[in-house]
Amino acid sequence: MIRLLNKYQSYFSSHILLYHSTFSRIPSDLKESLHNVTPDAMYEQIQWIKRYFDVVDVDDLFGENDDITGKVAITFDDAYQSVFAEAIPVIESLSVPCTIYVNGISLSGKPFWRDLIRFLINNKMIDDFLQFHSEFCSKNNITATNFYRATKRPSVNSMVMSDMIDDYLDSNEITLDDLSYCVTDKNKIVKNPLVSYGNHTYSHYVLSSLNQDQQEAEIKKNDDLLSQCDVKLSKVFSVPFGGDKDFNTTTIELLAKHNYKGFLYSRNILNIKGTNENYKVGDSTLVSRERYMASDEFSAFQKKIFKLGIKGIVKAMRE
Repeated sequence: MIRLLNKYQSYFSSHILLYHSTFSRIPSDLKESLHNVTPDAMYEQIQWIKRYFDVVDVDDLFGENDDITGKVAITFDDAYQSVFAEAIPVIESLSVPCTIYVNGISLSGKPFWRDLIRFLINNKMIDDFLQFHSEFCSKNNITATNFYRATKRPSVNSMVMSDMIDDYLDSNEITLDDLSYCVTDKNKIVKNPLVSYGNHTYSHYVLSSLNQDQQEAEIKKNDDLLSQCDVKLSKVFSVPFGGDKDFNTTTIELLAKHNYKGFLYSRNILNIKGTNENYKVGDSTLVSRERYMASDEFSAFQKKIFKLGIKGIVKAMRE
């Protein structure tokens, strides 16, 4: 019944699906807190949604006054290696476009700092880390219970937190070159008519935790790196973590400065006609759109979009 009702969402909403890793089998160091959808589950989800929605590039959803109902875009954040090895074959088999948002630091071979957080959690090192950096963690109320979420608060400078993790690992002589699960080879970022690439910042820090110069460096450095890859590029920016507190006015001004036409939230909301937020910066208007994280299996996916559809209708009626 839910599946039958969901197909009618194409009449009043558009969807932007958010995937992260797509491992058939999740590496043991990442199991805790990783958003993963297997290739088989992803295939079933996209195959279904393709029947009722027009699957388009994410940039096609960013006209300022366009009616985007009935359209869906597929996005991947963080450019995990599994996306290139296991998800792109699914994309090709279904002949649908997608956009992969890259953190350029992974191309240097440095592990993604959020994967290092998962490594500490999965290997039961949190208490030792808290003791090693006791003054900072106490000051910022970072505890064993809230560690995963607290380390991505806007009040905690992500650059500092990432450096502290490196210091802890170095002090314990722990080398984690093999924990580079995001794309490390520039040659993997290849031309494919179905695939475009976008900016997810260089290091995936919480932008609102950084000052203006740090934010601009994160945006521009990744821009420059992607421009060297000679691939189809998106002019839609993916905000790391994607919440309304994960960026600020400075971020908006910098995106306008660097000629972005819009940005993506990740607040688990559908796009309902007439409910989008636009941001005026000088003569420019930045359009925002909403995404939701795809569930890890088909029935949960159907239940989720049903609930999001009801929530979206209620919100539109109130507005």
